[in-house]
Amino acid sequence: MARATCPPVVVLRIRSADSTSGGLGLSSRSERNAKALTCLIVWSVALGGLFAAFVALSPAARAGTCDQVGGVITGDWTITTAQVCTGTGTPYTVDGTININAGGSLTLINSGLSFAKDTSHQGYALNVNAGGELILDHSIVTTQTDAINPYLKLAFTVSGANSHFAMKNGAILKFPGWFNATGATIDMTGSTITGFSSSELFGLGVYDDDNDDSPLISWASTTASLYGSRIERIYENTTASSGNATGPIEGNVALTASSNLYAYDSYIGVDFSNVVGLHNALRVDGTSNAYLYAVTIDRSEDPVLKSTWQPAYDPLAAGGSVFLLRWLRASVVDSTGFPVSGASIWSTLSPSAATAQYPDNGLSSTPSARTLAYLGRAASGANAWNHTDSNGLAVIPLYTDVITTASLPNAESFGNYQLIVTFGATTGPGGADFDPYPAISAGNNTKSVTVSLAVQVRTGPDLTVAPASPAMTVLQNQPFTVYALISNQGQTTATGVSVAAYLDGSRAVTYGRVDSLTVATSLNQTMTIQGVATVGSHTLELIVDPDNTINEGGAAQENNNFANITLTVQPPPAGFTAILTPTSGQSVVSGNAVSVTGYVRDSGSNGIGGVVLNIELRSGATVLANTSTMSDNNGLFVGTIVVPSTTQDGQYSIVVTPATTLIQPDSTTIAVQKSSSFLFQKVPVLGIEWWLFLVILAAAAAVAIGVSLYWKVYGLGKMVECGECGAFIPEDATTCPKCGVEFERDMAKCSNCQAWIPVDVKQCPECGVEFATGQLEMADYKEKMRLQYDEVIARFKQEASRQLGRSLSETEFQEWWRKQPTFLTFEDWLREEEEMRKMGSKPCPTCGTLNSVTATVCHKCGSLMRDQRPPSGGAVVAGAPARRVQARGPMSPPGPTNAPAPIVQKRVIKKPIEGKEGESSEGQNGDGNSSDDL
Repeated sequence: MARATCPPVVVLRIRSADSTSGGLGLSSRSERNAKALTCLIVWSVALGGLFAAFVALSPAARAGTCDQVGGVITGDWTITTAQVCTGTGTPYTVDGTININAGGSLTLINSGLSFAKDTSHQGYALNVNAGGELILDHSIVTTQTDAINPYLKLAFTVSGANSHFAMKNGAILKFPGWFNATGATIDMTGSTITGFSSSELFGLGVYDDDNDDSPLISWASTTASLYGSRIERIYENTTASSGNATGPIEGNVALTASSNLYAYDSYIGVDFSNVVGLHNALRVDGTSNAYLYAVTIDRSEDPVLKSTWQPAYDPLAAGGSVFLLRWLRASVVDSTGFPVSGASIWSTLSPSAATAQYPDNGLSSTPSARTLAYLGRAASGANAWNHTDSNGLAVIPLYTDVITTASLPNAESFGNYQLIVTFGATTGPGGADFDPYPAISAGNNTKSVTVSLAVQVRTGPDLTVAPASPAMTVLQNQPFTVYALISNQGQTTATGVSVAAYLDGSRAVTYGRVDSLTVATSLNQTMTIQGVATVGSHTLELIVDPDNTINEGGAAQENNNFANITLTVQPPPAGFTAILTPTSGQSVVSGNAVSVTGYVRDSGSNGIGGVVLNIELRSGATVLANTSTMSDNNGLFVGTIVVPSTTQDGQYSIVVTPATTLIQPDSTTIAVQKSSSFLFQKVPVLGIEWWLFLVILAAAAAVAIGVSLYWKVYGLGKMVECGECGAFIPEDATTCPKCGVEFERDMAKCSNCQAWIPVDVKQCPECGVEFATGQLEMADYKEKMRLQYDEVIARFKQEASRQLGRSLSETEFQEWWRKQPTFLTFEDWLREEEEMRKMGSKPCPTCGTLNSVTATVCHKCGSLMRDQRPPSGGAVVAGAPARRVQARGPMSPPGPTNAPAPIVQKRVIKKPIEGKEGESSEGQNGDGNSSDDL
């Protein structure tokens, strides 16, 4: 299928007010405006003063509001006023044509236009007509790929006097089709013209090669400026080389009819390919020009042999030219390497010595206003384009190549320049050599040079050092502190500064050093100096920048880096040494380290610091190991000595000897034994061996465990309640240890009627209740409890149906019951059953059924059990015989179910013997003490 070329005329299709899509057409705007005006008048009359006050206090209306309040632009939209539409990153869906006419402008911010085109609506277009303006600010213009039978091509036209199209802040044109401009102005800043990728076209059913490119670009009588922008995916036809081509053979960026293109640091996807249909070029006719500043092109299609390369820049007729300009980044420094600000740089062609010219400014020696604005510089003055800035840098454009019909397929190249740098009365030469076309990669487009002037414009650092005190008295071998005042007399901050201290002019030993300092003007630096071993007078030399790594400008600046302090080193006073650890007789395993601590003091018991101490492990006069340490300012010392692993068992001495004889040494004795199992070592404090300690510990643990197990298994026996005083006593007790009453044996109260009966009967002789002695299976028990719970629920459901006058579904009943005070879940109901066994029971005031003392709802009839005082009773007796009360009388659940009630624990209460001391009290306490059957 042949590809359609751009139609010469764009037909404007205007929809009626009632469009085929059912939406309101834009042609009815005047009618809507009339209705809005009517509403405004009505509200003005109704609200009166309130509306006037609101208007008075409201901020000024923003110019250029957006008529599109929804996300879809239905029908054709003709713009004749300023429209500013700000979005959230999603473009408007456009189901029609947009025309921007004279006086109209459309600014899209963080938004865009996405044309919904299909084969039935191929005519949708975007037109910026004379006097109209379209600005894309971080926005996109594209076509939708998710339509049925999609048509992706879009005709975008900018034509007529004062028509303007601008892209900035990452704006994008992304569609196949046409981008035609006539008599227009185009500005692109940091933006892209591109097309769909093959992956985006997958599954659409369209011909990929016809839709995977950016629009064909044809600009006539147009001025286009590109700043840091890209024109990608220029049209290519892969079928062209087969001889059976469809559509245009090649796609190019075409400038005709006195058009001018100014491109800065941009990418234009033309190439040197020799494949028909794949080669793209920037073409200018005889009346048009392109001025390309450091522009790069597509080098991925370069043929292997340069003899087959086709020109990427192609003037079609005499008079049309492509001018190439590159960037020179010139840095100017003084003799010390510091940047020189305000130096002027003039460039001349070599070897002609002609001053550099700028073709886009009539071959003037000053760049065009457009270029100066891009650089942020001025034509003259302190901010002149050829003056170095505060960093000593100037970015200068240089004209290096021109491509004409006469030079094709190459260019006329003249990229050799000499530089003349002037700063005051000082000048310096420099040069730059640019590779000729076709070397136009990013590396070829920029050259960096550094010009050094024989002048020092700014002084470097000039460091000096001085002590806080010119003389000091210190103790032998005792560290001390000095204060070094470092000053910088230069104009440059010094970094990485070091200061060091040396003794008596010798650099062999550094007595103190501090590195990585930064000195702007001055710094008071503290330094710790190691102790001096020799008593007497010494000179401590302080040196700033001791390694001479900082360039201070010359010998005069280096010679003030020194200062001296006169030291008087005195011996420490007479005193003594005392060892704190190890203690005398302490055992040490051979091969282990021993920490030796103690202090050095004078005769007044004041600590002596800076005393060097030699620590030795001796066997008689033989030294087995040694180390050294030094006392701190308080006289304390710490040292570590390792006992050799070959040391035999026995007594050894730890000797601490000061370096000066004025201080007495000290020693202590330790017992060394060879490494062995820790079981045979002594336990600290106790003094017994570890194995014996562990045996004792194990025996104690065994006794504790045995006693615990005994109490756990046998305990105090089963506990029952005394029927006389209520105290808990062992089950087999014959008398109460609290009140002294004697008990009848094997007697207990019935759980139902409270009568005293033998504990081993199966049925109460008074009320006939049968007692369960076995254990119900848990599953069977829960099933029976669930049945009883369901019976109670059934009663509530009948009550709910009666109250509401209709039968309720399960869901409706549950909603009703949750609102009732009698609501109780099965888990709560089961928990109360268990509590009834443990804590006792109370009868229901309605049906008489026994319930838990904490129950609020009867388990049988569902009645509320408020204001019922639980019967008195004691705690549950563990292990009491379980009895089962047969269901009968009012406690029987309705229906055919005869399931037995759950297990009921019986409280065992010892009965006093008749005629004994507790006889009279039995009658008083009989019922009161047997209240809560569970």
